[in-house]
Amino acid sequence: MGKVEELKEIDLPDAKVGNVCLRFAPEPSGYLHIGHSKAALLNQYFAKKYQGRLIIRFDDTNPAKESNDFVDNILTDIKTLGIEFYDVTFTSDYFPELMKMAEKLILLGKAYVDDTPLKQMQEQRKDGVESKCRSNTAEKNMELWKEMIAGSDRGLQCCLRGKLDMQDPNKSLRDPVYYRSNSVPHHRIGPKYKIYPTYDFACPFVDSTQGITHALRSSEYHDRNAQYYRILEDMGTTESRNF
Repeated sequence: MGKVEELKEIDLPDAKVGNVCLRFAPEPSGYLHIGHSKAALLNQYFAKKYQGRLIIRFDDTNPAKESNDFVDNILTDIKTLGIEFYDVTFTSDYFPELMKMAEKLILLGKAYVDDTPLKQMQEQRKDGVESKCRSNTAEKNMELWKEMIAGSDRGLQCCLRGKLDMQDPNKSLRDPVYYRSNSVPHHRIGPKYKIYPTYDFACPFVDSTQGITHALRSSEYHDRNAQYYRILEDMGTTESRNF
């Protein structure tokens, strides 16, 4: 018989028994697939191993694709999998705080409103070319931000971007979008908001606010870990560990 490799336990870095908090954060835009199930079970494994907590958090930041039916179906599947969780929350629970944080970053000169057309913006990020809006004053950015909040014709042409580093070899750091205009009513909140945070902006903020100690992310996010930590640094919030 061939040699059987010894199975090794995986530990969370710097994890302390009784002081670990994890989250499983699906987007309610479809049904659970095998990858989701694996992630949910892995989060539960570590929560039990360290006698910690597991929070189910719906990443409901894109109303054009999401619905309450998907929320209900995902919760049913989670229970069918036998996942034991501490609480069910939604990123939309934190929309007011996220907007305040966005305004804080605007006033600190760490975010700006951009009306560059999407395709041109994508090309500029690829080539490391700064937007003409990057040098806007905080006052100008706040003026345009209010237009975005109001959902005006002018505001619908704009997005909010983080002012990170347009020359960084890691392209996720090249001034990512923090907020985008979207007039579609939200499945939980209705038509109250005309702007919504991106996952890249909302995730680190809510992780920090909820006290998530370890955020398990799939390999597709590895190149964006630097972005995650940079956004937390600019926000001045507590750091979570990506794993």
